[in-house]
Amino acid sequence: MSQASLLYCVGATKAGTSWFYRALHDHPDCALPAVKEAHYWDTFAPDARDKQLAAFAQRLQDLHDARAEAVSAARDWQVRNLDRRIADMEGLIAVIGADRTDDRAYLAWLTEGRGAARLYADMTPNYATLPDEALDRMVKAHPMSKVIYLIRDPLDRLWSHIRMQARRQRQSHEVYEKKANNILYRILNRGQETHILDCGDYAGTIRKLRRVVPADRLLVAFAETLLTADGLARVCAFLGIAPMRDIPAQAVHEGAPVLMLDKLRPRAQRLLYEQYDWVARNVGPLPQNWQDNCVRMTA
Repeated sequence: MSQASLLYCVGATKAGTSWFYRALHDHPDCALPAVKEAHYWDTFAPDARDKQLAAFAQRLQDLHDARAEAVSAARDWQVRNLDRRIADMEGLIAVIGADRTDDRAYLAWLTEGRGAARLYADMTPNYATLPDEALDRMVKAHPMSKVIYLIRDPLDRLWSHIRMQARRQRQSHEVYEKKANNILYRILNRGQETHILDCGDYAGTIRKLRRVVPADRLLVAFAETLLTADGLARVCAFLGIAPMRDIPAQAVHEGAPVLMLDKLRPRAQRLLYEQYDWVARNVGPLPQNWQDNCVRMTA
């Protein structure tokens, strides 16, 4: 384990972390658990722990149900896959529900039984919301820890996050497109559902990460650039793994397209302008789609 690195991919939410997980999961130098988001570091508070354990218990039941169906259909390959996913979920539930005075059980869950690898990973976007003290403990838990923070065009990320919430919360009588725009309306006019904006606070999150994480172990990457050969090569070099020969398919959890109402778009752009400006000044040249949105804001 001392020779391998441990990656924490800490978001941002709806910035390509699921795509990145699949890319690393299939990489021969990496050994990732079947659970993408472990939620270990953001569930130390009792309420957060209990809520997460309940969510994991439901997911575990769903996996058992899927396994029973696969057994009935004699799909042996699927049974083997589900056995692995069930074992990983049961192990994680045991770790989160047990005493966490130290983090050895968590590190063992991430690494043991996964064979020799150059990289292990926990890819939980919500870790970006952790306070400095929790991030510091997280980084220091492993001597070879590295942190990647993916950022996506602020308006695209916001709208994708809103659509995800609309899908999850929509009742049978509600229209998905209308619900998504209603969520945006509440954010703009009522100051509600601020957690969606918090997940896209690139300036605040990057400042915090730079305070806590050593510079040589932190990479802030544009999601749009990551989806290119050069972007992937840069990330692989940072992680110390071999370059990827093929770029994986990009659509992961994309969701159905929904048009943002024209009357809401300008206000959303103005709300996010400071994020565009701060990233341009403090991270690096903006990808083309970021620049295009900036032009629209200032036109």
